[in-house]
Amino acid sequence: WQQVFGDSAETIAAFYHAFPRCRALAAEDESGALVSMLHVLPQTLTMEGRTYPAAYLYAVATREDCRGRGLAGTLLQFTEALLERLGYRCAVLVPAEQPLFGFYARLGYEPVFLRSRTPFPGGREISQAEYHRRREALLTGPHMTYGPELYAYLQSAYGVRFYETETGIAAAGDGYTAEVLPEDLGGQPFAMAKWLGKPRALDPGYLGFALE
Repeated sequence: WQQVFGDSAETIAAFYHAFPRCRALAAEDESGALVSMLHVLPQTLTMEGRTYPAAYLYAVATREDCRGRGLAGTLLQFTEALLERLGYRCAVLVPAEQPLFGFYARLGYEPVFLRSRTPFPGGREISQAEYHRRREALLTGPHMTYGPELYAYLQSAYGVRFYETETGIAAAGDGYTAEVLPEDLGGQPFAMAKWLGKPRALDPGYLGFALE
């Protein structure tokens, strides 16, 4: 994690503290050394008035000297098979850079979540519970419904607070804007998804927060 993402030990510890239900999956070499990893954060996909268990795949990384061997792709396939057995219906991930959209597309992921990047417009601070209620009311199309773990991590890791704006709501910290609604709706491909098990179409939707 530190080699690929450059985070401090304190930041990494804060992540594991905030997400006690996350699963970490890893690939090791013959000596038992870690060479590739990813994390599964349980989430909920809301679509067409129904909810589906979804997995947000986060911090997918391969050690620099082990890249180009197909390790991440193999680990993803292993993870998807495990998730399907555990009852998850959808896997979601956010490519860290544009070339990775092609890599994940070859593994069956589609760029179905769109978003714009809107600067924080300012507003009146509201509670996390009120923010969640109003967020769900605004998001009428396919979207990820987040639980208290993700809200808590945004608050602890990024200092995010929740606001009512002139046009809707926003979540922002000092120098960091998580989302502004409804302004962030639409825009460019931002996250990708793959239906697990029997394939089905996923209409364009909104992911929202991405851990960055």
